[in-house]
Amino acid sequence: MKVKFLTIAFATLALASCSNKSFKVNVELQNADGKMIYLQKLGEDQMTKIDSAIINNNTAIFDVAVAEPTAYYSLKIDDIRYPINFFSENYDVNIKGDIKDFDNISITASTAQQLLNEFNSEIDKYNAQLSEAYNKYKEASSKNDEAALALIEEEYDQISENQENYISLFISKNSKNFIAPYLVYNNRYNYELNELVDFVNNFDIKEESEFSKKLNKYIDVLKRVDVGQPYLDFTQETPEGDMLSLSQLVGKSKLLLIDFWASWCGPCRAENPNVVAVYNDYHEKGFDVLGVSLDMKKESWIKAIEDDGLIWHNISDLKYWNNEAAKSYGISSIPSNLLLDENGIIIAKNLRGEDLRTKVEEILK
Repeated sequence: MKVKFLTIAFATLALASCSNKSFKVNVELQNADGKMIYLQKLGEDQMTKIDSAIINNNTAIFDVAVAEPTAYYSLKIDDIRYPINFFSENYDVNIKGDIKDFDNISITASTAQQLLNEFNSEIDKYNAQLSEAYNKYKEASSKNDEAALALIEEEYDQISENQENYISLFISKNSKNFIAPYLVYNNRYNYELNELVDFVNNFDIKEESEFSKKLNKYIDVLKRVDVGQPYLDFTQETPEGDMLSLSQLVGKSKLLLIDFWASWCGPCRAENPNVVAVYNDYHEKGFDVLGVSLDMKKESWIKAIEDDGLIWHNISDLKYWNNEAAKSYGISSIPSNLLLDENGIIIAKNLRGEDLRTKVEEILK
């Protein structure tokens, strides 16, 4: 779900508002009468509630003390799954729409929001193309049309590549605006460490934002667990209820794959047969696996282990994306993995498909 953003010019408003000690967030949402609405502001690592109100006659107004211009805000409404997020740059914000039509809620806000509007408009177009290609793929799959499937896969990959190129170009063109670290951080799973560092080195931003801090912290984590670095230890629970540490396995085999996955992750489940095949072929020669699940429900986790035949070591803290091991290794998407040698040194990352087999075979041949 994406909230679509509308913007207005603020040249005149800036002259009138530059000395204000507060700004207003005006909310007008149909079908929200009587609901509690909470205004939140992003602090270090989490949103913090700064005000609340009851929506009366489908409206609510917040008077907000000015803060750093880069501040990021969010509105959360009772019984509504999605928040409404925005930048204000300390100018008045107007939010209008219908909670039954969340995709078309409009936010009239600042210059930064204007950039978001432009960005989101293009991303929506790419997502529509990807959705259309996916639907064509399902139809061709139902007909077992292999030729069509191959062509659609190429089309899908090309659209994805075009989308990623657009994101990178947009960020580079707007490297002087604090929206740039926001976009890099929210698309960090698309980039390798060196690419993220290049983005940051090209930023020309006077004021550090919370997203700049989050991005720099994320880069520091990735540097600590980059290829050539020693492993970071962690301990989580096995399906049987025992505690198992990574350090208990390091050195017991020539190669150890730390595999981050989850039962709810389709691409993970699709990759599992490949890992199983490599494990079966090379376990006796010194290849082992530690599966770290980002599941929430133990029953689902255990069932997926059984269904997919994951007979290696499995652990989880059942904290979903807050999995402590995943956080310490900078995991922002799954499936993800790291390959350790017998000394616990990271020698490769994110090996999938034939790449995993080739690397294991190269070392254990």
